[in-house]
Amino acid sequence: MLTDKLKKYLEENADSALPEFQEKIKNVFKNKLGLTEKINGSFLEFMIKYSDEYYGRYSYIMDVANDILDIDTSYTKSLWNNFNVPQNYISLYNGELDDYLLYDKETDMVVLIEEGNDIKLKTKTFDKKWDSFNEFLEDFFKLS
Repeated sequence: MLTDKLKKYLEENADSALPEFQEKIKNVFKNKLGLTEKINGSFLEFMIKYSDEYYGRYSYIMDVANDILDIDTSYTKSLWNNFNVPQNYISLYNGELDDYLLYDKETDMVVLIEEGNDIKLKTKTFDKKWDSFNEFLEDFFKLS
C-alpha cells in the first residue's frame, strides 16, 4: 500500500479516477498482467486510484493505466515485442523519451535506464534503481 506521506501528497495534489474506471483498471492489472496486492499493492493503489500523467523529478510518468487498458496496443507491449524488454516490466514512460523507466511487477522495483539501453537492461546495470514503488514515488514527487 502507499505510504501515509504519499497518500497525503496525492490527496492534496491529485484527482481520483472515477469508480467505473478504477474497476476496469483493476481487472486489467490483476487479470491480464497478473499483479497481486501482496507484491504490487502500492503500484496497484496508485495506478487504480490516481491514474493520470504526473510530472516530477525524472520528467514525467505517463498515464500507465489508460495506456494499459488495451494491453495489445500499449507502449509496454510494444517494448516487449519490439525492444526485447522482458514481460515482467511495465513502462512508466511513453515513446517520447529515449530512456526507460520500468516497473518490475515481480519485485516491486523501479529502474531507470538512460537511452533505452537494452544491454544495461540485460545485465541489470541500471542508471538508477528504487527498491520499491513507494520509494520511487517519494523520490519522484520530491518527498524524501
